Amino acid sequence: MQNTVFYVAANETLGVVRDYANAKGATPPTLVRGIEACLKIRLFANREGTEPYPLSAFSRIVAWQWAMDNDFNEATSYKLVGDNSDITVGTITEMLDGEEIEYTEISIPMTQMNTEELAGWLGTDKSKTGLAGELVGFDADARQVFILQIENFTVRNRITSLGNPTVENPDFLTAAQVRALVASGMECEFSEDGEAWHVPQTGMDEYFHFRLGGNATAEWSDPVKLVIGPTGQQGRDSFCYVAYASDSRGSNFSLTPTNGLKFRAEIHPAFEIERPTVEDFADASWIKYCGDDGSGVGDMMKRVYDPDDDGKVNSSDEADHAASADAVPWSGVSGKPTTFAPGGHVHEMIDISNPVQQLVHSEFNPKTLYLNRPIVRNSNTNSSGTIELEFTSIMDKVGGSNRGVGDSEILTWEYHVPCGADVTGVSVGSVNCSMIGINIPETLELINSNMTVHVFVIRAVYKSDAVNNVRFQANYAYSYEA
Repeated sequence: MQNTVFYVAANETLGVVRDYANAKGATPPTLVRGIEACLKIRLFANREGTEPYPLSAFSRIVAWQWAMDNDFNEATSYKLVGDNSDITVGTITEMLDGEEIEYTEISIPMTQMNTEELAGWLGTDKSKTGLAGELVGFDADARQVFILQIENFTVRNRITSLGNPTVENPDFLTAAQVRALVASGMECEFSEDGEAWHVPQTGMDEYFHFRLGGNATAEWSDPVKLVIGPTGQQGRDSFCYVAYASDSRGSNFSLTPTNGLKFRAEIHPAFEIERPTVEDFADASWIKYCGDDGSGVGDMMKRVYDPDDDGKVNSSDEADHAASADAVPWSGVSGKPTTFAPGGHVHEMIDISNPVQQLVHSEFNPKTLYLNRPIVRNSNTNSSGTIELEFTSIMDKVGGSNRGVGDSEILTWEYHVPCGADVTGVSVGSVNCSMIGINIPETLELINSNMTVHVFVIRAVYKSDAVNNVRFQANYAYSYEA
């Protein structure tokens, strides 16, 4: 069951929907046909100020009745009714924008949200506005001693059909068909002028065309111009063979390297040798590639690089000092700053680049809000006449991780919605989004009959009984011509 919270100044019979601080007018909530809801009506005693409606005014009431209809004709049935035996009245306290506010709350469960009367009124319309609600309190003598009427609820219709969609056979090839095509290969023909075709290819050919192999009736492709460049040199075969020996004369010849065979030679004949022999390497040069143990080869002499005979070259000895680098005296460190710790300092605004730039996230009907994108733009132009405000998740950044809202946090975004038609309804929240509307006009007209962008301020605060513990607040801000 979806909790739907809204605020009403109940000092008169016809209640006025207000924001949470009783400072501005607001739009009554939107219900959805078939979705169970629990209306949480928080009552103010007056048209201004946050004084709660006194509980003492309900002391004589022993039963409640909630009904909703679009007309005042007793000959017709209600469109919706509440679970009257489960209506409760109590006091609730909330911290909003850093202020503790106490409310008198009437909780009205509505489990029967799919009635014939409601469906007949909605018809095939996406949504309708104009449903009124009436709350009546009865005393022990069944007298009606309290009444509160609230007008202009919006009800959204459901996406319905006679049945499931009819699945059409795919117009693409199956995996088996693709494998069969690949296995059949391609057939090519060549031509000098693109008219007369033949195989095989000759040095004079400038065109080719192709078709699927194994299908003599298939049509040939359009002629394709061959990429023809200068004739290259004739290639020649070359093979590489490597052998090993104990000295520069090829002694102890072997095709397998070992530690004792420190000389290496290779040959590159133009023909393949099944198993090379020492005679095949008669003209090869034997080069010592593996040094003698402990003494080095060439100019890598032990007496130069390891004079202390500890088995390590001098550079490696120096590297051992890194393990005790913290013992190096301060005077032995070069390039150090004149003072080690920087003093306290501030940066002037003129030193900060892009001080007013705010990153924008643009998406088709976005449902996710990002902490590093404070401006959200709907890339879809809304021409339906109804704006849907629904956000289901918060992430720390684009492509990042999901993010909740802490007890002491208030997160804020601007949401820009381009519209190509006058807006006659704003849908706030859903079963996946706990949201309340604040100061949202009943209509938002186009400016100069041109494309207009309507801007809403979206805030997120912590709320334990909300979806994902996040309560969103939607507040209309301003509009501008696109």
